[in-house]
Amino acid sequence: MKDEDDKWYRRLFSACCPGPSSLLLPADCECYGHSNRCSYIDFLNVVTCVSCKHNTRGQHCQHCRLGFYRNSSAELDDENVCIECNCNQIGSLHDRCNETGYCECKEGATGPKCDDCLPNYYWRQGCFRKYPDSTAGIQPEPGAAGGGPRHRGISSTACSAAP
Repeated sequence: MKDEDDKWYRRLFSACCPGPSSLLLPADCECYGHSNRCSYIDFLNVVTCVSCKHNTRGQHCQHCRLGFYRNSSAELDDENVCIECNCNQIGSLHDRCNETGYCECKEGATGPKCDDCLPNYYWRQGCFRKYPDSTAGIQPEPGAAGGGPRHRGISSTACSAAP
């Protein structure tokens, strides 16, 4: 019966005051302390939090904004529930991370923030593959489609063994 009472209340309120409602039943507005305002969307029959704070988003401010991930040691109502990803701008593909805080790295980059290089790569404003000493007259040549650079007369193990 309570659901019918709620629907009647919402219909009555929307008839006198058209537009999104900020005046709702207190039980409907659950934002885990990240907002104190809700809105009722009539055609969806949904109550949603408005202006989520503390880098949260979602119908109940229960998700982290893009560029942030959930602090597993914090409760959902903690203002520090979302932690900034801090992905390395040069080593990562973008500023977003997964739910554990790991960033998506470019080729050769590694680490939670993509600020380190895989073996056989070196850092110079990004990770670059190490090649054999080019002072010996060995020049890189383009690789096959989809492959990386190759060296004339030197196997890939010689390149991977380069310092």
